[in-house]
Amino acid sequence: MVDSEKVSKYIFIIILLILSYLAFKLSQPFLTYIFLGMILTIAVYPFYCWFCKRIKNRKLGSMIAIVLILLIIIIPSFIIISALAKQTIGFINSFDQTYFEKVNGYVINILGPRADLRENFNQFMTEIKNIAVKSAVSIASSVADIVLGLFIMFFMMYYGFVEGAGWLSSLKEFIPFTKERREKLVKRIKDVTQGVLYGQIFVALLQGALGGLSFFIIGIKNPVFWGFIMTILAFIPVVGTGLVWVPAGIIELINHNVLGGIFIFVFGFFMVAGIDNFLKPKIISGKANIHPIVALIGVLGGLKVFGLFGMIIGPVIAALFITMAEFFYEDYVKNK
Repeated sequence: MVDSEKVSKYIFIIILLILSYLAFKLSQPFLTYIFLGMILTIAVYPFYCWFCKRIKNRKLGSMIAIVLILLIIIIPSFIIISALAKQTIGFINSFDQTYFEKVNGYVINILGPRADLRENFNQFMTEIKNIAVKSAVSIASSVADIVLGLFIMFFMMYYGFVEGAGWLSSLKEFIPFTKERREKLVKRIKDVTQGVLYGQIFVALLQGALGGLSFFIIGIKNPVFWGFIMTILAFIPVVGTGLVWVPAGIIELINHNVLGGIFIFVFGFFMVAGIDNFLKPKIISGKANIHPIVALIGVLGGLKVFGLFGMIIGPVIAALFITMAEFFYEDYVKNK
């Protein structure tokens, strides 16, 4: 005799799986914006709470937080992306190979023939050009998709601020951990998100912006492009942005621009590199300190998978994966 209860259970599971798949397909075009909205909601939530305490209105506080994100992050990002695409292509087309040859010659004289960087440099230039062209075409051809994605992101963020605490309480019930582990996981997610966004990404963007500003002051062409390169390199410990501003300072000295070269060295050492040593520890104090390898892989992988927004999404996903792996080790390996 067929057990009707089991049949109902299996039918329910099948229907749930089908609907889950369809729901995923519906949201798939906007997953990048959904992830970004979740990350920004968690990161900006303390500021939202600060607004609510003063204006005593949660909905108005949510609107203010979203407007600030739009003005401080989204609009400047599109302006910078547009300038970056143009300056990258301009840099590739107008690059004077003799500058690189001079620096490469100095490196070879100091370190020997094995330090010849010409082949690697040519490959790097080709990759940069391909990324820039693809980015420019992608941005120009998908304006409607970007606007729609941002609308969904801000719509989700609005309710995330207003109803986020209730969502979190409901979500905790679905996490198959003990109450103590659930609380620790939620706290870890918040700390990781804020630690990565403020301690890693914000510092890297600030270093890239200051590096690009120093190039602009000296009159070096394509400062936005070089600022972007320094932003990526800022995730590499110790050397980081110095891989750009040190050769730039040397080139200025070689070209007899002594004041310009000295300015780049002083500004780069105290302002650009100094941020990593003084500002970052203060920002991430009390938050999750993400290993530089995790942050770098997250940024590069995020750029590859999610595009330019992947600079934010990638490191957070990588850091949360490490967190879950640590929980698995503690629960199923260490205490076994």
